[in-house]
Amino acid sequence: MVLGALGRPVPPIHAIRREVQAAGGYVEAADGTIRGLIYAGAVAWLAGQGIASRILLDQQARDLAGQGLTIASVHPAIRWPEGPAPGRGGHLVLVFGTDAAGRLRFHNPSGDSPASQEDVRLAPEDFDRFFAGRGIRIG
Repeated sequence: MVLGALGRPVPPIHAIRREVQAAGGYVEAADGTIRGLIYAGAVAWLAGQGIASRILLDQQARDLAGQGLTIASVHPAIRWPEGPAPGRGGHLVLVFGTDAAGRLRFHNPSGDSPASQEDVRLAPEDFDRFFAGRGIRIG
C-alpha cells in the first residue's frame, strides 16, 4: 500500500513479503505459517527502498491526523465499524489523511466490500476502538 501511495511501482505482494521477511519483517514458524509484521524489519526494508519511516507506540487515533501516511495496527473487525470492537490490533491499514469533518481516511485492502477497502472514513473515537496504538509513520 505504501509503495502505491507514494506513486511507486507495486511488485507482486509475495515478492514484497519475501523481501520484507529477508529484512526481518516477518518470521516463518516451523509449520510454515508467517507471524504478523515485525515493525523493525519493515522499517529496515522501507529504508532500503529509500523511504524514511519510524515505529510509533502509545498513539491515539487523533495522533495520526495530519501526519501523512501511517501503517496502523487495528482489529480486522474495523471492516464493520458499526459493531463492537472485539479487540485491538492484529491487522494493518494505511491511514493517509483526514476529511473536512475530521474523520481519518484509510485504505484497508482486505476489507470485504469496496466501501470497507478504499478511502474508508471513521471518526477518531471510532477508529480508536479498533486501534492498538501502534504502527509505522512514513516520512
